[in-house]
Amino acid sequence: MELQLVYRILRKISDWSVTGYYSEILVEGSENVLNIQHDSVDAKRKDTINGPVILCSTHHNEMIDIATLAMTMPKYQGERRHVCFWAKESMFKNIIGGWIMRSSGAIAVKRNPNNSESGGLTEKEKLGEKDNEVESLFASTTRALTLHKVVGVFPEGTSYTQPRIVQVMPGAARAAVEYDIWRRQKGEQDVVIVPVGIVYTDKSRYQSRLVVRYGTPINVKAYCDELFAPSTSVTSSMFSSLSSLSANSSINPALSSQESTYSLCLSEKENASATRALTKSIALRIEKALLGLTINAHDWETLYSAGVARDIVFEDEEVPLGYWVFNTQLFVDLLTPSSSISSESLTETKHALIRYFALLHRTGLTHAVLYGLFPLPVTLESTGTFSRSTTPLKHVRDWTDGEWKWYHSATFSQHLRSLRPYSTALKSAALTLAILPVLPLYFPAFIMSHFTARLLAMPGEEEGEAQFRSVGGGVGLGVGLAVGRGVVIQIWRRNGARIWKSISTVVAEGTRGLIARYLDPYISRVSQVMARTSLVQECSSNLLPDLYYSKISNLTSSAFKTLIAQKMTRKLLRGAGWLIAAWCVVKWYSLCIKRAHRVYTYTLAPPARKLWMYHLSTLLTYCSSSTNTLSDADVFEDPDIVPYLALPPPPTNAFIRKREQARVQSDSSNIPRFNPKQRPMITSKLLLALLCAREEARRAVHILVDEAKVLPVHSKEN
Repeated sequence: MELQLVYRILRKISDWSVTGYYSEILVEGSENVLNIQHDSVDAKRKDTINGPVILCSTHHNEMIDIATLAMTMPKYQGERRHVCFWAKESMFKNIIGGWIMRSSGAIAVKRNPNNSESGGLTEKEKLGEKDNEVESLFASTTRALTLHKVVGVFPEGTSYTQPRIVQVMPGAARAAVEYDIWRRQKGEQDVVIVPVGIVYTDKSRYQSRLVVRYGTPINVKAYCDELFAPSTSVTSSMFSSLSSLSANSSINPALSSQESTYSLCLSEKENASATRALTKSIALRIEKALLGLTINAHDWETLYSAGVARDIVFEDEEVPLGYWVFNTQLFVDLLTPSSSISSESLTETKHALIRYFALLHRTGLTHAVLYGLFPLPVTLESTGTFSRSTTPLKHVRDWTDGEWKWYHSATFSQHLRSLRPYSTALKSAALTLAILPVLPLYFPAFIMSHFTARLLAMPGEEEGEAQFRSVGGGVGLGVGLAVGRGVVIQIWRRNGARIWKSISTVVAEGTRGLIARYLDPYISRVSQVMARTSLVQECSSNLLPDLYYSKISNLTSSAFKTLIAQKMTRKLLRGAGWLIAAWCVVKWYSLCIKRAHRVYTYTLAPPARKLWMYHLSTLLTYCSSSTNTLSDADVFEDPDIVPYLALPPPPTNAFIRKREQARVQSDSSNIPRFNPKQRPMITSKLLLALLCAREEARRAVHILVDEAKVLPVHSKEN
């Protein structure tokens, strides 16, 4: 087993970063990565081994994707498999960065996202010439696969934020084909390609969730068997050439034979054409698998609408992470034009959902937070079925100030009823406040996380925020723990003697009490037995316990003084103590942060806080019987509301093929876009628009589900 010290350190840091930033991580299909095969070298001894694997993962969150794959690799015989990632060659140019990348087993690759139509062949290769960079890439990949390692590839070519997978490059498929050509002459294990879908509920938001889905392995051998069928003239000439190559191989067959094979297969035009066709076929299979593991929408509007519809269906409960992808993709498919739902009904549904999403996005709210603060529905003229006795029955636009106060009073009463039973509410409050003792140590992490993302992340690139926030948070946590250690040392220097004396007294009394409770009966029995013998008649039963306590005390004191007297031992104990204390702080925080963050989101976060302030001020303010100023106008046509109906601009990426960006932008050209200079603002008009948009979106979702005759999955029982 290799030491892989640098890789192990980076993987441990990845583990801390990902688990610290995201609240829940679900891994599905991890057994697909093992590729357990039988060793065919010795027929009598068939030991199971991990065969070579190429991971083809989606790449939508920069370095977090790499950290996620490294930390979620399954263990086999107590050891996680080592992943050799393909990394862009610019990361190897720096001396320190290059050393870290090479020491961790990374493989340099020159990124070229616009050659997918060539089946992975460069211009030199299409002309029949050797490309040294490509030769080196595939040689390094084959070397890693020969050692039964896992090669991690992001076939999309770059990290980006789009509503769907827009490109899958053929590099991984080409590497698998080249390895299969080489291993047929050497009798090595078959390689499989495992597609991986990494899906984030909200990749840039702290304490969001992610799911890693390892798909069904793709058997490269089955594809290559067609290429190497002896019936074709191309493959027969290839086999004869490979046979002569094997007879004249050099001293290092694992590398020289491999490189000669590349030259052979690409030197003849017909062989290059066959390899290109095979590579394209495998790349299409990879793309199909990745599409099935992730969420893919035709445009941003469909994806936004599907997310809102999913949240409305689940209302106040959290969507199970195991069904997040299924439920979201279900609504994406329902909102995509099809024959089952009329186009007019589908357009109205998407319009209502998009309007509600835009209002939530511009105010920084989510449907769950709005529902938690204002659970009672309002009344619309076309949705009388949603009316309740606690709210006025006429249209919400025609409510007077008194009727608005009536609604707020009913909402406040609903919150009070939700606190019952009060014992449960007190327990929940206690568990929420349990984070306070360790929270000051995390203040530097919060501050550095915010400023690191703000200073280093590129504007408009959502995929860069999470990695900078996690890095800044990790550095800030180190600062917080160091400051906390200094504070504890200062307190100890001032009051250490008194604290130590108190602790020693408590420990001594406790130890003596435990001995008296559990050992005294046995000591009494031994004393009685010894008193009956002639050899120890002079020993009284009361003397033995005193001698016992005295002897134990002397031995303990002597051993304790000997350990403390040794300087090295004292330092080791001190360091171990600080490490244990830091570990306890992190574990304490991890246990409490999910509940505390939820309470913060619903109460103290700026959007929720403004809603609470408006809600309470309405309850305490004297109201007249004057009518609403919007009684004769549409809520969404008000000049103050119109800016809040704009969607965020679609992100762009320089490494995504230009035609894909043009398609996405043309599909969304008729939608008003968000102006980042406008600051969110909670007002009475905005709350009215939010409540109206929510009711219209609810009605649209109910109609959509009824017409499609489908039900989202809530749990395994469904």
